Amino acid sequence: MKEYRVIRMFSKELNREVRVSVMLPHTYAKSERFYPVLYMHDGQNLFDPLTSYDGTTWGILEAYENNPDLPEVIIVGIDNGGNERSNELVPFTFKFSEVGSPEYGDEEYGGNTDVYLNYIVEQIKPLIDKQFRTFKSPKNTALMGSSFGGVCTTYAAMNYGKYFSRFGCVSNAFYVIQNELEEMAKNADLSHVKKLYMDVGNKESSNSIDSQNYVESNNAMYEIIKDKISKNRIAFEVCEDAKHHERDWAKRFPNIIKFLFND
Repeated sequence: MKEYRVIRMFSKELNREVRVSVMLPHTYAKSERFYPVLYMHDGQNLFDPLTSYDGTTWGILEAYENNPDLPEVIIVGIDNGGNERSNELVPFTFKFSEVGSPEYGDEEYGGNTDVYLNYIVEQIKPLIDKQFRTFKSPKNTALMGSSFGGVCTTYAAMNYGKYFSRFGCVSNAFYVIQNELEEMAKNADLSHVKKLYMDVGNKESSNSIDSQNYVESNNAMYEIIKDKISKNRIAFEVCEDAKHHERDWAKRFPNIIKFLFND
């Protein structure tokens, strides 16, 4: 079984310990090659059932064991901040009570994404580039996440082109800040994007109305973004019967990674 290694860092900016998981390509130890890098949010859910919140992972280790033709990439998982996850991954403030989830109360979330992304590019990325043989340029650096992680990644596509040019935006929960994201997308310059993958399941929620909101909000964002990126560099899919769960994201991962890195 393929393995991964763990680096622990304390972030004064985020006021928490940050656990970083690193999976190296199978040829890494046998060569002197350099590799592109994919940074992924919610790192505890990527590799190990023991750290995943419900015992299910993205199946990345298994995907590389079973698909030897997958692009060789260093994958860096960044654990989310637990109770701070919404604040770090959603760039604008919102209230769950105003987006159809009153059971979460009237507390305000979001707005700390720039602190989180700046920590990645100013602290985590330089450490990874120093410790491993990486291609450091934006054209060989990707960012990917699901749900609020997809929101964060889409935001980064519009604002962090200096560091990333490949973006995987999965099961995006755009609806919580739809108006702000659409306005930003309309004004965004996406000429730096090498690849952008977007998808949404048509059964993201057990509530059919919520699922429709997911599909409609993703369609709306895609309609704005699609004309800003060459057709061969953008992909969007509404995934049949797909739910908001790592099990379903694992099924899509091999095709996503191929799209992002097989130019």
